[in-house]
Amino acid sequence: MRRRFLLLLSLIILGFSIAAQASTITAGVYNLDGAYVAGHSVTGTVNLNSFGNVTTANLTFNDPYFDNPGLPNFRSVVWTNTYNGLSQNYLVSPTGAGQLALYFNTTADANGFFDLCIGRAQCGTSAGTIAPSTLQIYSFYNNATGVNFGLPNTNFSSGRLVSTDASAALASTPEPSSLWLFGTGLIAIAVVGRFFQPTLRVRNVPQPETQSR
Repeated sequence: MRRRFLLLLSLIILGFSIAAQASTITAGVYNLDGAYVAGHSVTGTVNLNSFGNVTTANLTFNDPYFDNPGLPNFRSVVWTNTYNGLSQNYLVSPTGAGQLALYFNTTADANGFFDLCIGRAQCGTSAGTIAPSTLQIYSFYNNATGVNFGLPNTNFSSGRLVSTDASAALASTPEPSSLWLFGTGLIAIAVVGRFFQPTLRVRNVPQPETQSR
């Protein structure tokens, strides 16, 4: 009975430690950092809720070739969804310049950043999920430059979301207390494991009596 209690207690401690280390999104403003499409940067900010949905956005594609006039800007959020550690957000330009699919992991990396889904790489927590972030510029006609055929739907080559609030990044970093709980749970399981090791018990077998002659 005591062994079962110790095993249950150790599993509870381990479970709390894992929960304490789980990354959570702090609602607020996030910068799009190090994001590139076709060799040109995509900059700006998005507002995230605690689930990882984009509620508002202000992103700009910094390629002067598509100035019409002004660089393509994406501010309208027309669809958003989160599931299995993945956030999917569809943005369009209010001037009809193009569309942007902003997909990213809702589990932070070791630095507290939320990495964009890139190319054919795994994204989210469900095995086999691939949902790359993409950007597309529609064709247009400009009186000064003539016909511009735009940019076909193109994958982001890099990028991550970084909170403008330094304390938000710390929210997804394991705290010392969480690490202590995790270590305690492992030690407890190891100790209980030793108790459960089978032991060989030898009963006292009565020896045959010898008769003296």
